[in-house]
This record gives sequence, C-alpha cells and structure tokens, in this order.
Amino acid sequence: MFGQEKGAQKDQNPTIKIFQKEEIDYIKKWMENFILDKEMTPEINERFKIVTSYYGLKMKLLGENTKLTKIEIIGKFNILIKEQNNDLKEMLPAEQFESFSKLYDKISWSVNKRLHQL
Repeated sequence: MFGQEKGAQKDQNPTIKIFQKEEIDYIKKWMENFILDKEMTPEINERFKIVTSYYGLKMKLLGENTKLTKIEIIGKFNILIKEQNNDLKEMLPAEQFESFSKLYDKISWSVNKRLHQL
C-alpha cells in the first residue's frame, strides 16, 4: 500500500521542486559571496565552483528522475551531500570549510524536511 501511494505521487508530480526561484537565487548569491569573501586562491576558487556545480546538478537531477521514490531521493540526496562535503573538506582550509558547512547544513536540513513533506 505504501509503495502504491508513492507511485501515485510520482505520476502526479513528475518533477520535484524543492526551492522557489527566490530561494534558489538567494543560495546562488550566498555562494557567490562566499567565494568573494573568502581568500581563495584562483585554483581553489575554480575547483570549488566545479565541485559545487557538479553536485548541485546531480541533486537537481534527482528531482527530475521520475523513477525514484521519495525515500530513494532523500537517501541519494544525503549521499551526495556527504560526498560533496568530503571533496570540499579536502580542498578548502578548515575555516572556509566550516563556514560553508554551516550554511549547507541548513540547506540540507531544509531539503530533507521539504522532501519528507511531499
């Protein structure tokens, strides 16, 4: 029965949108400011953009995958967050990683909460 509900939900909402445009714009602006405010070398700056863009795209694609259940999306999203954090922790100085991690923890919490409410 629970699986059937998920199937019915998938048919009704083929694409899951977690954030509104204004929220997405805010997150993008925060990321831009993070890069500008932190004293990153050009190499770290470029790698940071690549890593966050890569994982951001993979997270976005989860919501577009109509074959995944809500539970699968949540699980895969959390795995992507851990992988991104591992990559960034290796790349960023500890203070910068801590600053990034604090905001991203809030974003991750919000995404998980919203996904559970679907």
